[in-house]
Amino acid sequence: MNLSPSAPPVPAPAPARRRIGELLVAAGLINADDLAQALDWQKVHGGKLGAALVALGKLTDEQLTGGLAAQLGLAVCDLETLSPPAEVLSLLPEAMLREHHVLPLAVQGRALVLGMVDSQDQKAAEAVYRHTGFRNIEPRLVTEGSFQRFLDSHFTSPDVVHEIQAALGEAAPVILEKGVPVKDGTAVVRFVEWLLRYAVKLGASDIHLEPFEDFLRIRLRIDGSLRTILTPGTHLAQPLISRIKVLAEMDISERRKPQDGHIELPSATEELHFRVSTLPVVHGEKCVIRLLRKEAHLADLSRLGFTKDQLEIIKSVAAMPQGLLLVTGPTGSGKTTTLHAVLNHINDPDVNIVTIEDPVEQTLHGINHVQVQEKGGVTFASALRSILRQDPDIVFIGEMRDPEVSAIAVKAALTGHLVLSTLHTNGTAETFARLGDMGIPSYLVASSVQLVVAQRLVRRLCTCARPTGIDAALVDRFRIQPEQLRAAVFKEPVGCPRCMNQGYKGRVAIYELVAPSPALREVLRRGGDESAILKTLAEEGMRWMWDAGVSRALAGDTTLEEIARSISPPKG
Repeated sequence: MNLSPSAPPVPAPAPARRRIGELLVAAGLINADDLAQALDWQKVHGGKLGAALVALGKLTDEQLTGGLAAQLGLAVCDLETLSPPAEVLSLLPEAMLREHHVLPLAVQGRALVLGMVDSQDQKAAEAVYRHTGFRNIEPRLVTEGSFQRFLDSHFTSPDVVHEIQAALGEAAPVILEKGVPVKDGTAVVRFVEWLLRYAVKLGASDIHLEPFEDFLRIRLRIDGSLRTILTPGTHLAQPLISRIKVLAEMDISERRKPQDGHIELPSATEELHFRVSTLPVVHGEKCVIRLLRKEAHLADLSRLGFTKDQLEIIKSVAAMPQGLLLVTGPTGSGKTTTLHAVLNHINDPDVNIVTIEDPVEQTLHGINHVQVQEKGGVTFASALRSILRQDPDIVFIGEMRDPEVSAIAVKAALTGHLVLSTLHTNGTAETFARLGDMGIPSYLVASSVQLVVAQRLVRRLCTCARPTGIDAALVDRFRIQPEQLRAAVFKEPVGCPRCMNQGYKGRVAIYELVAPSPALREVLRRGGDESAILKTLAEEGMRWMWDAGVSRALAGDTTLEEIARSISPPKG
């Protein structure tokens, strides 16, 4: 925005003008010696004084921000749960955000709500004023760590720019610059191949291409969280999705209906497989690509994170000649991985194992995999009926998604077959009620189900995590006992190149197991509702998924905040 040179100066972004060091000393968070050390460190390494204090271990990000907020009378903004509108974020260019450590959060009347790592930074406030024209700036304090994680998850990182430039060479500006038109398809073809291989390199599970009015957002789901890696102009949306459709053997002329396809990409080490789905949206077509590894390393049941007792229960049920073993949880919680590990554990040349899946994400040597083909008449129900006529010992059903399939599966589990399958439920108790909702009589549920495993995947702390303390409010919220506190190892995310500044790297599974006892089977047989099931489990000393997650956080594998984000507390 062009402003007159005589425009009035921007007001100070905060009600106080005292230096940060003085404020922190006044708050009792640091002493004069700490401040002197930080100033000396700052002279050598540069950067802001707050960052120096954190680097020296004098304060945590949260202590720094909280202390300043209290001294200045400002609010602290939680960027982890905030999603500023795209039109507000676009008020400032990415380079300015990175340079001044500011983030436009909202427009309230004639005021710009501005997230600031340093609310005393007058130069930053003036730069924002001159670029946006907002004289009234309302600062909100944000931590340095959360600011960096926000940028990494919403904007193109310099590392991605370098990767694209190296891969595409002279064609890179077509992808990286919003104003460059697409003159030929060479850049698009090379970029799509780079994107698929880059996602594999980072261990992503999905690629999301989402067209908006002014840009195309490209995100990768890594360790369960979506991260924006690129936001090119809308001129690239249709060429990129058309190229993906060609690779997936989809109809490029059809843009008004959802489509599904499959891509195979050769690699020096393995053949890469991708499942493609397109969906019409307001500004074009959204495309989601799921990465599949059909010949991935076979999962080892003993390495999935089960406790010793849980592992013994699973192995015992897997050795049974008949019954129903169910793994439940939301999409992307690792259910198929767990059941494939069970199949791998019991796989034997003397046993006839057949699976029905949609899609077949991983093949296991010696096991017969059936791919559902709705158009060809191969449905879960029809395939299951055919399989049961071929003398199977063990049957794996990708999902018990309707009453027909569920009824056949339960019948098979009662007539000499071990049946493994998945359900989308929140926990073990809900699973029994879901079977009843699908028309399975309560007495059959009581007789057929041998084991229910509910699970979630939570992000694992990266090796850059550092020790931290815990306040009394969290102890009460998570019902942490004194004996647990004495042995606890609390850590907080930091961020480094290894974890792409997210603070988390990889995921860890949290489980909840129920092998119905005689008392529970009697409750099920009588048609007991979920509350009766929960009461019986509680009386039997059930270890809930929430408790298992808290134990993981107490061991330093993850954080209590991550547990609260991913797992619901037990009912009642």
